[in-house]
Amino acid sequence: AVVSTQSTGGGEEGGNLQVVTPPEAQESIIQPIKDAMRFCCSWQMGLLYMPFIFSGVSLNFWSSVFITIIGEVFSKRSYIALGGIATGIGEISAGFIWGRLSTKIGRHGVVMCSTVILCILYYLAFISFPFDAATATTTRATDKPIIPSNLYLTLAMGVLLGLGDGGFNVSIYANLSTVFEHKPAPAFAVFKFVQSLMGAGAFLYCGSLQLPYQLAILAVTCLLACFSFTYLERFPQRVLVFLTDGEE
Repeated sequence: AVVSTQSTGGGEEGGNLQVVTPPEAQESIIQPIKDAMRFCCSWQMGLLYMPFIFSGVSLNFWSSVFITIIGEVFSKRSYIALGGIATGIGEISAGFIWGRLSTKIGRHGVVMCSTVILCILYYLAFISFPFDAATATTTRATDKPIIPSNLYLTLAMGVLLGLGDGGFNVSIYANLSTVFEHKPAPAFAVFKFVQSLMGAGAFLYCGSLQLPYQLAILAVTCLLACFSFTYLERFPQRVLVFLTDGEE
């Protein structure tokens, strides 16, 4: 046990208050950190790294890049708010739509549908936005898109972006809470760490890399995330064997 001494004041009549920290409390604080480090080095958690990485990159895209593009393409600044609202509608709808469909097509089916939606979105963004829309800072985008930019198409793209990103997040949360139900805290800690790290990394290059390259990064990580998540969902028993090792 750990004993800490605190002065209660009061001069000579005062005393020292000893606070004893039980060993069980110390273990409860340290154990999730140990479990998180153990999970980081396992190949089972490695299958989820790609969904985690894509979640962070996608978070940066819809929260900063997509909004920046709208501000560069359209003259009215109010359209930026409309783009954020459209993405929010897609995120909220994802919880209802994918929550119901997951009971019929499974979590891997939700991820596959989300991947198709996002790939369609990336193609629409590629043909309808100027290539320098994400990097133009002092002046408006000067490149000509393949097709003219349209506000209604852009808002529809915002809804698709929210649906696809929400589908991945819903599936990841459901997977972690089910597969890692015995030790969910370290699993969620690893997820949020990787997601935040990749979101910060994507933020560093999003202002200097032209839109086609950013869309290529998103598409590749999305496909890899879909593949690894589907594999994990199809063979969950291998993960469960790992999690039960050493618990007895």
